[in-house]
Amino acid sequence: MNRKLNTLIIALLTGTLAAVAQQTTESPYSFYGVGERNFGGIAEESAMGGIGTYADSTRVNMQNPAALSGLKYTAFSAGLTMQRKNVATSNMDFTTRTSALNYFTLGFPITEKLGVAFGLVPYSTVGYKMKSTVNRNVQQYEGKGNVNQFFASGGYKLYDGLRIGASFKYHFGSIEMTDILQLYNVEFFTQESSKQTLKGASVNFGLYYELPLRHRLRLYSSLVYTPESKLSSDNERSVQMLSYVNGGNSGTQLSVRSIQQIDLGAKGIKETKLTLPTQIEVGLGIGEHQKWFTGLEYTYANTKSFSNPFLSTTNVSYKDSYQIALGGFWVPNYNSFTSYWHRVTYRLGLRYENTGVVLNGQSLNDFGTSFGVSLPVRGFSNLTGVLEIGKRGTLNSGLVKENYINFKIGFTLNDKWFQKTKYQ
Repeated sequence: MNRKLNTLIIALLTGTLAAVAQQTTESPYSFYGVGERNFGGIAEESAMGGIGTYADSTRVNMQNPAALSGLKYTAFSAGLTMQRKNVATSNMDFTTRTSALNYFTLGFPITEKLGVAFGLVPYSTVGYKMKSTVNRNVQQYEGKGNVNQFFASGGYKLYDGLRIGASFKYHFGSIEMTDILQLYNVEFFTQESSKQTLKGASVNFGLYYELPLRHRLRLYSSLVYTPESKLSSDNERSVQMLSYVNGGNSGTQLSVRSIQQIDLGAKGIKETKLTLPTQIEVGLGIGEHQKWFTGLEYTYANTKSFSNPFLSTTNVSYKDSYQIALGGFWVPNYNSFTSYWHRVTYRLGLRYENTGVVLNGQSLNDFGTSFGVSLPVRGFSNLTGVLEIGKRGTLNSGLVKENYINFKIGFTLNDKWFQKTKYQ
């Protein structure tokens, strides 16, 4: 057990360092809010439209902590995403490719009624590069960074079918933004650099109820409540004067000629607060145990309360957001000895989200479909592949339309720990 535990902890810490440093998106829309929100669940849930209403005894449910009380095996899970995105405006389009680690989590049962989990998941990501030319004057915008989330969760079974749980989450990360203005026939460029260093804690609470029905059918219900929380932002801003200089063998290079630090304290924005909205997730599903499942989940968030005093934008406002997801899975024959593919789990999902961001009077919406298979690997372990196809935004009102394809891979390793051996 100690060797396995050490291996998993080393893998978790190594993945943590990689996840903290990565840039996981290329999207102009990641400028708004605290960046582009990342999905907070495992690959199996992503394949079903993102719903977390279903839980079993071998996987960590990161969306509803109450489901952890059903764990019977230690579960180490990790996942990554490879994305291809086409970004289009009314007069141009381009394609980007990114890859990123999605999550690392370790969960295990403490007693028959108590299960716990901890891990790391990216909360949001900023990544964009934009350029505009008006009357031969060139303006460039670039942003990068992310907000990561470490969580520790626990779930307890009150009695058969009814479970409760809670999660503590710590957010940390930084976002850097650079704006460059180059005026026509002017030798020097003006560059404004801004940086936000973010940190803060939040909690959420979960209820999970599973009711056996006739003919092996079961009814599943899930409720997760996340109260409003705050992120503290330590801000920096400077203005640089740039020009091209002869770099010898390196050729002409852009060089900083002068730097002026902006006194943000005098403006009252050296330290600011960002609001993470109240969120409620409600899910309901039905299925036959180890055979099939279908569920519907609705998520509401009070995003209209969001504000970022450090950044001033004139074309954006926020309203309450919501998401509707429908998904499920099917297993031909869970106990088949004659066909491997009969033991494979096939998954399907649909998702529609109104993000709550309003640009030029136009709501920013996101729609996606997903397909996935979970392949059993040596006992209870499994490997899951997911294909997600979606689109976000519109060409109306001068906005940007994004068509994306995500390929996700997730795996779960299972074992039994804390068991007394009968023979030494």
